[in-house]
Amino acid sequence: MKRSNRLVILVGVLLAVLAFVGIVVLLQGRGTTGPPVATTVAVLVAKQDIAIGDPINPDMVEVRQVDPSAVIGTRFSEPSQLIGRPALYPVPAGAQVPQQVIAGGVGTTCIACQLLPGERAIAFQVDRITGLDFLVQKGDHIDIVYRTTIQVLQPSVDSTDEFPRFEAVPGLEAAPTVKVLLQDKRVLYVSATRIQSAAQGAPTPSPTQGGAAAAPIETVVIVFAGTDADAEVIKFAQTDQSVIGPLTAILRATDDTVIEVTEGATLQLLVERFGIPIPLFIQVEIPTPSP
Repeated sequence: MKRSNRLVILVGVLLAVLAFVGIVVLLQGRGTTGPPVATTVAVLVAKQDIAIGDPINPDMVEVRQVDPSAVIGTRFSEPSQLIGRPALYPVPAGAQVPQQVIAGGVGTTCIACQLLPGERAIAFQVDRITGLDFLVQKGDHIDIVYRTTIQVLQPSVDSTDEFPRFEAVPGLEAAPTVKVLLQDKRVLYVSATRIQSAAQGAPTPSPTQGGAAAAPIETVVIVFAGTDADAEVIKFAQTDQSVIGPLTAILRATDDTVIEVTEGATLQLLVERFGIPIPLFIQVEIPTPSP
């Protein structure tokens, strides 16, 4: 009888201990329990096919919840973050619209993704003047102007119809000539721009603020979409004089597809069409001193 009582007491003590431990664990669990962890994140998905160069607006996308592991690139979470910037590569309906697809977005630039069938990526280098003060950015459309000098020739005195010969015209060894070579070319990449620096929201520190001023941009590489024929023209222009100087980038409206027929510019055209005056020599007779 005593053994039974002791056994009952022992079991009761064990049950009491287990109940106490259970209460402690339950109270600790309540103190550390937070809000449920979200299992999905918001992304923007295209409601229609978006072609290269199309301005992406809020009405072209919708918000969709996806698993975090399914996010492509750097996500947008709100349609209001889209402000009509052109698409750098095509986005089919139902696909995610990451920040990398927007001109001026973040992340590594994929040049091949931006090329249409038959297009090639072509690069040329510009300075502050020929590069529009480094304001060109990817997604822009540009025209490219070429300037060079040509030696003016004239038939020599011993030239014949059968054996023509030419000689340089004195004083016209380096006559300038200018011509628009390429028009409406889509920019795929710019090595550095003033617009990108401003968009990052990080102003350049000045020495008075205790920081070292950033080195000024001296040259910029512009990569645009063109053809093999365009690449031949650019290569010739670059090697004709120097890599920097002959080519100038001109910014145009993104939706402007008009190809203008130009005549180029030479001294003769400026004189004949625009009335540029030609200076004349004035002969002055100097009297001979009397003996």
